Amino acid sequence: MLPIVRKVKNYIDKNNLIEGGERLLIACSGGADSVALVLILNDMKEQYGVEIGIVHTDHQLRGEESAEDMRFVEQLANRLDLPFHAATLEVPSRVAAENGNVQVICREERYTFFANTMEQYKYDKLVVGHHADDQIESVIMSLVRGSISSSLTGIPKSRPFSIGQIIRPLLAITKVEIFDYINSLNQHFRHDPSNDKNTYTRNRFRHKIVPLFLEENPRVSETIQTFVEKQQQDEDLLQELAKIKFEQLVTVDPSGTIFIETVQFSTVPIALQRRVVLLVLKYLYNDSDVRLSERMIESILSACNEQSGNILIHLPNAYFLIRHYNRVQFTSHYQIPELTGRVMIQENCWQEIGAGFSIYLTRDLTEAIEGERWFVQLDDGNLPLSVRQKADGDRIRVKGMDSPKKISRVFIDEKISSNERDVWPLLVDGNNGIIAVIGLRYEERFSKDYCSQNYILYIKRD
Repeated sequence: MLPIVRKVKNYIDKNNLIEGGERLLIACSGGADSVALVLILNDMKEQYGVEIGIVHTDHQLRGEESAEDMRFVEQLANRLDLPFHAATLEVPSRVAAENGNVQVICREERYTFFANTMEQYKYDKLVVGHHADDQIESVIMSLVRGSISSSLTGIPKSRPFSIGQIIRPLLAITKVEIFDYINSLNQHFRHDPSNDKNTYTRNRFRHKIVPLFLEENPRVSETIQTFVEKQQQDEDLLQELAKIKFEQLVTVDPSGTIFIETVQFSTVPIALQRRVVLLVLKYLYNDSDVRLSERMIESILSACNEQSGNILIHLPNAYFLIRHYNRVQFTSHYQIPELTGRVMIQENCWQEIGAGFSIYLTRDLTEAIEGERWFVQLDDGNLPLSVRQKADGDRIRVKGMDSPKKISRVFIDEKISSNERDVWPLLVDGNNGIIAVIGLRYEERFSKDYCSQNYILYIKRD
């Protein structure tokens, strides 16, 4: 067994990447990395008792050249007597129609075909050729870009995918080792000229940054791989703790709205807070590829650590974070309230006046009406009463205060959310003076006790 094959086998065994009897689908572009992957696994398939097949996609971005890549990979599969699955993807037409990112669309189309192939032919795992140098690039890029993930864990050795998993057996070997192996076998491979261009971010890191790291430490890939593995071990533990905190702190109502009580949340260590928020977002977006900036994550964390005031944060895909004092909700159901306008109050009948309130005004002091009861003296100059929403400068004179109190202050004191304030019913007299903030504050002429007043106001809320 060649040294590189033994090294890959040790990595597979150490991380339990392959089990006997599995069917493995190898993604092969025709490049040196994926060709080496095919040859190494083909060399080990009998030891593991596995079946392997090859999958390839043509993105149609390089014309005849990419078509030749497909023919090359098909010939490799035929020479090794391996099943070959291929597709020509309509990437150019989708890019033109969506004006989207070419690399993102290529990846989406490619992995969709991989997943469909796994399902159709019952492959257990998709095997891809990321190696140690790719790991260096990913870690450095994450540091430079500013990753919003909970920690820096690089390219995972395995993860769930389609009906099984993606595995990466080559993460323990370098690009130099791959070339040495390919050359020792006199094996040809295809070269993609786009990998030589510095147009793409990863290529710039590959050509300019990674060589500097290798110059300082030729074994830097081993150092980074050890770092990534330790980070992943820590992350696995923290994720388990975060899931426990998620169950304790997060509730979801039947409509899918997510709630967090900020008093309890603020007592949790920040390392778990961040992971709980990321779990909330994962639940909210159902694992879809929604990108949130680090600044957005920090804004969410800040909102979840406050207990006073109100805040509204617009999230992607028409979701909102709404905090009302010490309660945060993540929802897609938020709507800016519509004002209901002025409602003239009729006597001896229930009237809906907004915010779930209904009132009943009567001069009949003997009638028994269900609801909160207030006695009030109203003269002809006070009538007719009406209900309206707040306006700038609104004030109410309440018992025990020397000067009128701002309605805005009443809402703050009573912890009324900003969207509720816009529709909260204010009872006004015939001169448009506020005599009650329904359900909250009442002018000094209102009393719970009867003292010869001429009206009763009944209030109930749905």
